[in-house]
Amino acid sequence: MNDFESQWNALGTKHHSSGRLRVYPDHQLDFFIDYALNGDRELIIEAKDIAFNFPELPFFENLEVIFAQTSGGSRIGITLTDEHLFKSFTVMCFDIAERSKGGKNLEESFMIALECLRDWSELFKRRGKVGLTRNEVIGLWGELHTLESILQSNIAPDELIVQGWRGPNGDQRDIGFNKTRIEVKTQLATKAISLRISSLDQLDDGGNNLKLTLNRITPSDKGFSVIELAQRLFQRFETNRLAYAEFERKIVLAGLSEDQELCKEKFDLDERLIYEVADNFPKLTLSNVSVGIIAAEYVISGAAITSFQIDWDKLVGTLSE
Repeated sequence: MNDFESQWNALGTKHHSSGRLRVYPDHQLDFFIDYALNGDRELIIEAKDIAFNFPELPFFENLEVIFAQTSGGSRIGITLTDEHLFKSFTVMCFDIAERSKGGKNLEESFMIALECLRDWSELFKRRGKVGLTRNEVIGLWGELHTLESILQSNIAPDELIVQGWRGPNGDQRDIGFNKTRIEVKTQLATKAISLRISSLDQLDDGGNNLKLTLNRITPSDKGFSVIELAQRLFQRFETNRLAYAEFERKIVLAGLSEDQELCKEKFDLDERLIYEVADNFPKLTLSNVSVGIIAAEYVISGAAITSFQIDWDKLVGTLSE
């Protein structure tokens, strides 16, 4: 549970008349939680003695965002209008507070808080829609299972490994750690072995060691759902505040919902194939396609990449170098 969730839970059923409560007292910005007159939850961020001329604020479907100049400085007010998003809202508040701690001064911290707010605007738009598709659930299952396996190798502190899980951030790489990038693919074991590549950037190593894991899974009551995989990792991080907070943020970004039936489907891992994406690995990148081709999706046959297969220990060894 992050600081904002615990503080709102401590407020209980209090409303606007109870006054606002300051959180993160050691932060150079002032963070307050409060209730609006109609009972909606509010986050207020204030910077004393600094007047900002703000650009247009990000638009949210489920939040109201207001910027104001005050007699003592500047203020951003964020009101949650959809109580179903309370958990996501508290994670967003925590993320804003943690990231803005890195500002060199008050003004920089305030601008980081605004930029973080922009990053979350697309998430809340997506959360207002149907939820994850089955293919997205399968893909997330593979990323969580691979992340858990890397954590179990104990090659680095948990918080550093979780920071390297980049998939929920929308990065081209799924996992990046110690100058090694891992692209995670997951497919049903009933299909022929193949790799579906979604862009010309996906297998471009960018100067890093590039590895690719293919998880082949089967629906099974003896297996685990993405919800159960996430719960196992939360349990692992119970005594590691940094890892827990970073994982919680990324689970929200990934769109995992305990209420969605698709997220409850259980899968079992049939096999995990690992490939080293060497220079002669069959792939399309901007550097080897004809001039004028700027985007492409393609499928690589499993039979064509057998010679590039490596074992899990070699992958772990690369990560720990």
